[in-house]
Amino acid sequence: MWGRKISVSLLILGILGCVSYEQYARGDARDVMIVFDGTLREARFLRDILQDTFYTPHAEPLFNIYPLQVEQFQSYRGYKNVVLLATYGARSFELFQEAFGEKGSGMYKGKNIFADGDFVIGILASDEYNLLDFLNIHKEEIKNLLLERVNELYSRKTYFAGHNKKMKKEFGEKYGFTFDFPNGWAYAIEDTNFVCIAKHYPDRFMSVYFESFERPLEKEDLIALRNSLGKRYFEGDRVEKAYTRASRIPFKGVLATRIYGVWQNDSLIRGGPFEMIAFNMNGRFYLIDMGVFAPEKLRKLEYLMRMELVARTFEIVSP
Repeated sequence: MWGRKISVSLLILGILGCVSYEQYARGDARDVMIVFDGTLREARFLRDILQDTFYTPHAEPLFNIYPLQVEQFQSYRGYKNVVLLATYGARSFELFQEAFGEKGSGMYKGKNIFADGDFVIGILASDEYNLLDFLNIHKEEIKNLLLERVNELYSRKTYFAGHNKKMKKEFGEKYGFTFDFPNGWAYAIEDTNFVCIAKHYPDRFMSVYFESFERPLEKEDLIALRNSLGKRYFEGDRVEKAYTRASRIPFKGVLATRIYGVWQNDSLIRGGPFEMIAFNMNGRFYLIDMGVFAPEKLRKLEYLMRMELVARTFEIVSP
């Protein structure tokens, strides 16, 4: 009997041993493999275009970029995100044909090319000069494609435990607006014109301050407002201005101001990264603030990006 069990077990192990786990895309959601042929010039140029640094408060890159020669790529075929740079006749052109077939010059994208679940961008040009020119002209499009890919992966992770439909309904009934909340969040603070929810492991918070009138969306005004809210609700949280960066972004059909930065609390000896999105809509002002406190983690940008995905589900609830 035991001999039969052992034989069956060995058979199962043999079958499992034949499964290549390389077939499933691996690596971090923000890992990007740039595959090139010849000199590093094009790969470095694309890296410089894509790269951005955020302070959490440690400097953290938006993408983890790895330039790879064609022969090196054989060891990285199973990674989630690949950008393939090719010119006619180069070794990378053969790899491009494997991925996309017979194509003319231009940019192409696809999934499940080299591994199940991967995302590949292929850029083909007649020569290196035209390749560099193409990268320069289409740099924002390339960056946005990769950001969309990262957000797709982070969205799966954010909502892996499901959607909190009860909180979404309650929130809308209380405040006249709501979000598509993931499971695992709970109310932390509720006050007139202010509500905050929180989640542990690591500690994260997302708050909304709202008014029945419009407000200026200038950086300094918003930082001052956030500091006043930090003093009122968070025992003195304040913004470290040296680490802030602001931009105007489209948000739910209006133009919003987004600010990244670092918050600090001198009395509690705490701090971390934050992101806030402020906008006026239908004659009302909204400030969505997201923050992280995770001293045990060096990399925190992922948690802000995942909270922004939730923030972007904002919707006004009709009375």
